[in-house]
Amino acid sequence: MNPDVVVIGGGPAGSSAAIRLARVGFKVRLYEKSQFPRAKLCGGFLSPEGLADLEDLNVLSSLRRSGAIPLRRTVVASQSGAVIETSLPQAALSISRDVMDDLLLQEARRVGVEIIHGEDGFKHADSAPRTIVAAGRMALSREKISPDQLTPWYGSPPTLYFGIQAQFQNVHGVSDQVELDLVEGGYVGLARQGNGVNICTLTTWDILRRFGPSLDSVMARFAAENRVLGRHLAEASRIGDWMAVPVRLGIRRLTHGTTFYTGDAACVVDPFAGEGMSIGLYTSTLLQKAFLQTERPAAQAYAAMWRQAFVPALRWNAITRMLYSLPLLKQGALRALQSFPQGMNWLTNLTRYRRIAADAL
Repeated sequence: MNPDVVVIGGGPAGSSAAIRLARVGFKVRLYEKSQFPRAKLCGGFLSPEGLADLEDLNVLSSLRRSGAIPLRRTVVASQSGAVIETSLPQAALSISRDVMDDLLLQEARRVGVEIIHGEDGFKHADSAPRTIVAAGRMALSREKISPDQLTPWYGSPPTLYFGIQAQFQNVHGVSDQVELDLVEGGYVGLARQGNGVNICTLTTWDILRRFGPSLDSVMARFAAENRVLGRHLAEASRIGDWMAVPVRLGIRRLTHGTTFYTGDAACVVDPFAGEGMSIGLYTSTLLQKAFLQTERPAAQAYAAMWRQAFVPALRWNAITRMLYSLPLLKQGALRALQSFPQGMNWLTNLTRYRRIAADAL
């Protein structure tokens, strides 16, 4: 098969793009360097917006049967022990990425996508008229983008964070909530997943340098710093290996010639908002519409729709990041939210992306 489109990366963004393009007649070849199922560092929170896309992609029912756990509450806890709890307007899901990614890739194969495992897709980026990069390794793409060329939307050099994640058992008090426990330099996210609790943290290199190199030591420091987290982890034990990855937040690149970027290759969203996977899934709709329309170049149409859908939410994500990362702002924001807990839902709505009306796509 001579493909019309090569997709590099088989995560949610890449597989969903491949599915949607194959459905409307494009010949798609997808390269994934790993064998599925495989573990992936992720908080595992899937917002209600993402559930709608998974339903349309024909994998939501299978994902629910695989053990995805409904989430109905959000909890934010400060170092001082202040707790803000609100009900989610709609149930979300806590999911295992190894399961979800495998289901999406199976659906891609079912609709006719050619799947090639174990090869570096960047070596084959020129084998089709159009390429979709859905792998975060942008520095290895054919444009030879280096890290100092990545462009966050706010125009200043992006801060380098680190995501660290592991599964724990015997965690007390985590049931149907997604919880964010604030710590110096970031936060610790908790959500029940499988037979344990997925603990995924955003922190900085300075924190890892000061309290590491053992990630168990770093987590022990966080548990001592945040009394709510400490109670959760009082009798907990880790049941899986730690995973860690550097994270640069912000827009990276949307298009370059006939190459289109999606998922983390396009933009790394602050995990605090819980929108990363949902944005990757919804972007597949924007790619499909851009490839099918004829009024303007596909790259121009895609970039315009992407910015319309996501940039307002990214700006509010940046504001939220300041609220939890700067001590003076954090204390004032927490006091305000304790007095008006529904403000958390208001803030959450501001950080959600916009689904563009069908007639505007």
